[in-house]
Amino acid sequence: MESINLSKLVLSSHFLTLLEEENIQYNSIISDNKELAQSSSIQLIDSHLETFFSQLNKDWEYLIILDKLSIHDILPHISRLKSVSIISANSSMGSFWKKYHPELDYLSIDSNTFNYCFPWDLESFLKLLKNKENSIYPLSSQEMADNIYASSSEDEEWIQFIDKKLIDDSEILSLLSPKNPNLLVIWFWNHFEELVKLSQLLSTNSSRIALTIVNNFHYLFSEGFKEYYKGAKKIAFIMDCKINKEIDKQLSTLWKPIVFITPEFNNLTSMFPEYYYEQTWFNAISLYEKCLNLV
Repeated sequence: MESINLSKLVLSSHFLTLLEEENIQYNSIISDNKELAQSSSIQLIDSHLETFFSQLNKDWEYLIILDKLSIHDILPHISRLKSVSIISANSSMGSFWKKYHPELDYLSIDSNTFNYCFPWDLESFLKLLKNKENSIYPLSSQEMADNIYASSSEDEEWIQFIDKKLIDDSEILSLLSPKNPNLLVIWFWNHFEELVKLSQLLSTNSSRIALTIVNNFHYLFSEGFKEYYKGAKKIAFIMDCKINKEIDKQLSTLWKPIVFITPEFNNLTSMFPEYYYEQTWFNAISLYEKCLNLV
């Protein structure tokens, strides 16, 4: 496993080298990042969006790497394209907003058109890209360690070891898995640091709470996932997006009643990417208490 910031990776020429090495090919790669386009064969989005996307061949396979534009900026203009994967790098203000107010609405996008993928490391990211599905990959500008995660708080040190090579199911990573849990907590985002801090707290409690992360939204509706935790009495989703009728309707088809909880992020004082992770304090205590209140 590689310890790498995926958001920074996709905006570098090294990412194109990785795609070539993994034989992941597209007819065209498009981006709104000028530096990336200048140093590679990537096509720059350099005109009015409607004009730009109307000129594309609708039968080609496209990879779109967004830096400053949002996914919702381009969605109205790509409906005619048959095969498109969208990576939202969130490298600048997008990542700042994600941490300052984490309620983004990626999941409100029509699930019949796009799959939502939240890779937890480089290996899972490349594997998802190889599927060539119409997919959206929201990434966050933060460092992700390989097997060890520690709190960014100076007051306490929560340390947990996770060997991701031991994952049995490529779609799911289980941090806590008591038998027949009273509560199953699911987070399908790519924030391992926060999840591990939460798992460290939950592991000291006797309430039989399972904690799981899923890297593919559609996997939640598979028979494999239902079988994985069919013994859970209650299910809670940690949601970093606004719950609208469409999301609620999709998740209500699952096999148990769903409760939604939202994490809190505090103390962000800088807008510069190199300080996002250092200065943002994830309130694990608050989320831990919310989980306990559901048992």
